[in-house]
Amino acid sequence: MAEIITPDTRKLLGETLGQLKGEVTLMLFTKKGVNDPFNEFSDKFIREISSVSSRIRHEFHSIGDEASKKFSVERSPTLLISPETYHLRYTGAPLGEEGRSLIIAIMMVSLGQTIMSDDSRKRLDRLKVRRHVRVFVSPTCPYCPQQALYALSAAVYRKDLVSAEIIEIYQNQDLAEQEGAMSVPTTYVDETHTSSGLEPEENFMESLIEGRPVRYVMPAGMEDKRDYDLVILGGGPAGLTAAMYAERSGLRSIVFERANIGGQITITPVVENYPGIQRIAGKTLVDMLARQTLEYAPVLQGVSVDAISVQGRKGFEVRTSRGIYHARGIIIATGAEHRRLNIPGEARLAGRGVSYCATCDGFLFREGKKVVVIGGGNSALTDALYLDSLGAQVTILHRKDAFRAQARLQDALKQRNIPVLWNSSAMEILGDKKVESLKIENLTSGTKEEREANGVFIAIGYDPVNAIAGKLGLRLSKEGYVIADDRQRTSMPFVYAAGDVTGGIKQITVAVGQGSVASLSAFEDLSSPYWKKTTTSPLNP
Repeated sequence: MAEIITPDTRKLLGETLGQLKGEVTLMLFTKKGVNDPFNEFSDKFIREISSVSSRIRHEFHSIGDEASKKFSVERSPTLLISPETYHLRYTGAPLGEEGRSLIIAIMMVSLGQTIMSDDSRKRLDRLKVRRHVRVFVSPTCPYCPQQALYALSAAVYRKDLVSAEIIEIYQNQDLAEQEGAMSVPTTYVDETHTSSGLEPEENFMESLIEGRPVRYVMPAGMEDKRDYDLVILGGGPAGLTAAMYAERSGLRSIVFERANIGGQITITPVVENYPGIQRIAGKTLVDMLARQTLEYAPVLQGVSVDAISVQGRKGFEVRTSRGIYHARGIIIATGAEHRRLNIPGEARLAGRGVSYCATCDGFLFREGKKVVVIGGGNSALTDALYLDSLGAQVTILHRKDAFRAQARLQDALKQRNIPVLWNSSAMEILGDKKVESLKIENLTSGTKEEREANGVFIAIGYDPVNAIAGKLGLRLSKEGYVIADDRQRTSMPFVYAAGDVTGGIKQITVAVGQGSVASLSAFEDLSSPYWKKTTTSPLNP
């Protein structure tokens, strides 16, 4: 097996792990004949990490030996981190995205620190009972490392009461199917399913403390008011670009992102149409954008904005899950979210074979699993090609007789010989504990059939995330998108909109352009409001 850590990565890793203070023990347990390729990867990966820092030592054990009995290890491979002190476990090789969470976990254990907010520490101080947190992940899921780090951080901070286990679903398919964790990240506290998908940090911690799902958390520190020139809602390409341009214009700005930084790009396997970059993974492009933005402005992930109120000449009061902020202007770049089919079985089997993110969940369906991709646009064809590359048996279901996707994607689909069911609609998703089949109607002939399927991936477009825009009373299109002029100004003074939330062409380049225009318009207006120079009201542009 070739070197896992490249020379460039090794150099960066050396700089990171050079900060280690305390010794960290990585203890790997394997069983010959069970997940052998992943056992081999884990063995080599751990040896290479250990060679980077003298403060990391490793031990190798066989399942069935005394150490495995002592720490109740039964699955291969399993990795424990300093198990004499902490309860941190990776069940399955830390492939792909989870390699990042492992490195951060090593840092936290060595330094005795976590990456949690002060608010989360205060919450965890209330914990009085033991909790075991399990987070099901996949190597390709960009949302998983953050959810995993919530669990690992809690287990480091409350090592007396919290244990954390990160479970790779493909290497542990029996366990994933037993628990119904076929979408990632999926989180359990003890035996209770608390969430599917990435949560805000405070929701995760409250669910851990309560031992049940918590969907609303009373914001802490509401008395702490902070002043900014611009508050930017959304950490996708539009919001990140807006923050850069705002700070370069001299406007102090902050970005709030309720879910994952990067938005939809994060789950795009490959981006081939970003100027200056011929081909790049969506997650890599997001990391580049985020790092550049962080050189200018703070970006707070997992922070929801609950309400915005107009404070007259004082600007706006922004109430978030982390406290109250004041701003002179607002940029709404909240993007759009996956549209649902709203058919029987969809909600019940969501996360149990029904998915809206092929990048996140596709890994479980590799090697011949039957999947149906529903949709006919760029996202649907991209998902189908990605799933086909994993080895899944892919069929596309489309309501019309022609795709609306880019020609290049259609050509790739033909080259792969991926079958398409034209003029067909999904009627119902069937299955007991997981997806087993899909009921389909041919819209031309009216005939109906039931097709076997292990997974259903839905890619039928997006709906705007417009709750805050609606509460502010902004003008919206009939589809719910925020109406903005060519300078990204909305119907309310000092409120701007950019990116997918405005509708139109949903492309990264468009979002980036609108984000920069929104900030430049805000700079101009905050310096000299344009409506004071005209008789036209900004409320009716």
